[in-house]
Amino acid sequence: MLAVGAVALGTTTIAGAGLAGGRGGYHHGGWGGHGGGERLFEQFDANQDGLITQAEIDEVQSNRLAAFDQNNDGRLTLEEYQAMWLDAMRERMVDRFQAHDDDGDAVVTVEEFVDSYSSIVRRLDRNEDGQLTRDDLRRSRDRGDNDDDDEE
Repeated sequence: MLAVGAVALGTTTIAGAGLAGGRGGYHHGGWGGHGGGERLFEQFDANQDGLITQAEIDEVQSNRLAAFDQNNDGRLTLEEYQAMWLDAMRERMVDRFQAHDDDGDAVVTVEEFVDSYSSIVRRLDRNEDGQLTRDDLRRSRDRGDNDDDDEE
């Protein structure tokens, strides 16, 4: 059961890294994005030798599961899994907060929050009529014109 839990945990950690603001992690078929490979090494190169082995990944994941297994039964309940998930997502949340906090004062104002969305229509409006249609979005997606920073 510990192995099953470790696999589930691995999926969660990988998914958490992948959701981390598009700045690395496993997504769209591979590790990538801004610093994705670097994050992989930060997370799994336990002995800091510049190499990642499956044994290192398994050890890191087993230790992570154990850290959230409050009753030490080798399994995660939904509540334990939730705590692990929230921990994994915290880094993304902080990254997004900082991306919105333009002046770095640890407060996100309405202006800072709205500014992140200010160019969505202009950027995705393929026929330049000032409105987005599903066709505009399909054409943008097909061309690869997506910017995660504007979507949060």
